[in-house]
Amino acid sequence: MRLRRDENTNPWMAYTDLGIALVSLFILAFVAMATLKEQKAEDLTRTEEEVLSCQEEMRKIASERNALLSKSLQTSIEAGLIALDDGKIQIQASFLFPTSGANLTEEGVSVIKGISKGLLDALDTGDVVMVSGFTDDTPFSSKVNYTNWHLSSERAVNVVKALVAQGFPPDRIFAAGFGEFQPKYPNDTEEHRRLNRRVEIGVTPLRRENFH
Repeated sequence: MRLRRDENTNPWMAYTDLGIALVSLFILAFVAMATLKEQKAEDLTRTEEEVLSCQEEMRKIASERNALLSKSLQTSIEAGLIALDDGKIQIQASFLFPTSGANLTEEGVSVIKGISKGLLDALDTGDVVMVSGFTDDTPFSSKVNYTNWHLSSERAVNVVKALVAQGFPPDRIFAAGFGEFQPKYPNDTEEHRRLNRRVEIGVTPLRRENFH
């Protein structure tokens, strides 16, 4: 049987309905994209605010720690044995080690004893201590294949050992050697070289993860 075409059907109406549907779909997609963009902007703003809040909290904690360190280490600071620079304990190598040597002198051991308790008192539960050794740029030539990296690392490790011997928790301290590659001053005078030969003790937060 042959179907008859409905003579009242208007093809333009079908096209119009399709056009309206497409326009509606486009509007819905546009609104969804705008909403998503606005949500992303809000999330980004919230993230920036959280970062700024975290940075401000970190600055507050660092300021409080520095004040506590300054008070705890007042005796050593006033004696000129150590200095605080941006929250880091600075010790000239000449107060700790013999020239070109890595083993602590008796005076050096006394300096470490003088700061160990004050340093520990300033630690928060999530903090660790980094002991860093630095040298000037004078080549180390008295030992074969021995460089300023070796010297700075050995000095830092020996300071760590001395702090641990004074009761410092070994799981909350580590050593690093930088050789001549992080100078405080240009190595252009003997005084600047002397100041570059140093040990720095800094406190840094440690994020502990649970491992299974």
